[in-house]
Amino acid sequence: MSEKAKFRYSAQDGTLELEGSEEFVSQHFETLTDIIRLISRHTIIEQQKDPHEAETDLADEGEQDPPATGTSSGPDTISKFPAVFAEINGKLKIVSDIPGSSKKEKMANAAILYCYGSKLIGDEQVPSTEIRTVCEEHGCIDATNFAKIFNDKTIFLSDGVKGGNKQIKLTFQGEKKAKAMLIDDLYEN
Repeated sequence: MSEKAKFRYSAQDGTLELEGSEEFVSQHFETLTDIIRLISRHTIIEQQKDPHEAETDLADEGEQDPPATGTSSGPDTISKFPAVFAEINGKLKIVSDIPGSSKKEKMANAAILYCYGSKLIGDEQVPSTEIRTVCEEHGCIDATNFAKIFNDKTIFLSDGVKGGNKQIKLTFQGEKKAKAMLIDDLYEN
């Protein structure tokens, strides 16, 4: 008879418990590991405070308004934009609708958001093939005009040969446009 095993995950009492034979727990632990990592990346956990300390903090704060969502200080990460970005199996995904009134505008916005999200997870440059895949997934691909979206040198910097795979990076203006889209168009939904 196999021994009993137990696995418990909290993420500050979101809790997930698995109990059974060692073989059962091991088998399910392997399948749950990726899900738990994804949940952990996108779960904001507030530190629990001593109740007496909380009363003191409230007295010190007075009648101040809380900071607006997405405007806290500190470096941006994709976890600040869970309605827009997710990292699934180590790959960046855009999980919201792409703004724009035409396929061309949607392709450009998809490229801007994907490049910015990639930068937030540490990838400064993005292969154009990945951006093409994003456009295909969101149904906004115009295959004959896809490469033309990178011609706007105020938004994109590209490195590579004409007609081949290029490495795409945002300019400062491109990053500014991405932040504006995240705050104005996508983050409010």
